[in-house]
Amino acid sequence: MSTDNFRRRRLSTTEGVKNMGLNDGESPGGKRGRRLSMSPEMGGQSTSPFPELIVGTFSCHGVEPGNRAGETHNKINQDRGCMAYPFGPDGAYALFCVYDGHGGNGDKASQFAADGVAQVLEEALLNGIDEATALKKAFVETDEALKMSPTDCELSGTTAVAVLYKFLPDNKAKAKMWAANAGDSRAIMESVAGSKTKVADLTEDQKPNTPAEQARITKAGGYVSPPEEEWGGPARVWLDANMTLPGLAMARSIGDHLVAKVGVIAEPVVTTFDVDTSKDIQIVMASDGVWEFIESDQAMTVLKKAQTTLKAPDATTEVTKLIETAAAKWRQEEGDYRDDITAICVKLEKLHEHHAAQAAAGASGAGASS
Repeated sequence: MSTDNFRRRRLSTTEGVKNMGLNDGESPGGKRGRRLSMSPEMGGQSTSPFPELIVGTFSCHGVEPGNRAGETHNKINQDRGCMAYPFGPDGAYALFCVYDGHGGNGDKASQFAADGVAQVLEEALLNGIDEATALKKAFVETDEALKMSPTDCELSGTTAVAVLYKFLPDNKAKAKMWAANAGDSRAIMESVAGSKTKVADLTEDQKPNTPAEQARITKAGGYVSPPEEEWGGPARVWLDANMTLPGLAMARSIGDHLVAKVGVIAEPVVTTFDVDTSKDIQIVMASDGVWEFIESDQAMTVLKKAQTTLKAPDATTEVTKLIETAAAKWRQEEGDYRDDITAICVKLEKLHEHHAAQAAAGASGAGASS
């Protein structure tokens, strides 16, 4: 495959965007954002608020072909995985997010979103806004703040998938969960169904040619090209019928402001779920570096095989195996190119046990100091 064809197939937006970004730690409105635990680079040390047995997460930078055959170089990692706990009123929530940046300033867009969404979401919850509305507010207001920031995101942006998890104080095995998605990162859940397990998508990938998404874009004056048969590339959004700009491979995102006027929106689709840890086993969230060549049920199979080898559930080792498997698929299918890959695995029963222990320790500490 020539370098030109590679770029036409894989890059979400055109090249050459001016690199302007936020100062370190800066968040929407110039305020310093809340500290989040970020997914470490593969092999790095995690700063997760959860033990690695319970929540596993890594982020792996991609590679691009060089100027000579067989030559590659590392991409700037534009993915961000993050979590916040305790979160929201009374620390009753946990937040898990994956962002997949694209375009010349994609890494800055994904970092801005990681900071902004958590900050706006928590403020909304503290002000009594319901969870689904708060998630939509967080995505949309972060996008609006990004427009006002020094970072040029006319041709850059990020996907955003978030799972907001609420522990119920009257039942240690049950929870409420909201999954919000803008773009083609994905969250899935494994549950027990009789004597078997089943895998369900918590979010739906928002491709430009998904009927409802395409209808909105077309109505707004945009154009959608179908998936490319020759190169296997995705459907894309364009400003004009000649398909000159920008070739965005998703229908919703934070950023990508050039195509906001033709129906590409930041508002997520939010779905509510009831969780019962006697049936619901684990959640996996990942950027499309996983989902490009691995289906949802196949991802869980990879985790199961790793778990069998370990003889015990270990979220970190399992998510590492998932990323390694995804990377091998990229080598097999694309040779010298690999997308950034980020994944989070959450063991639900262990998560609840950890939260109960933290709550008990907090209550004990409060009693001792009173």
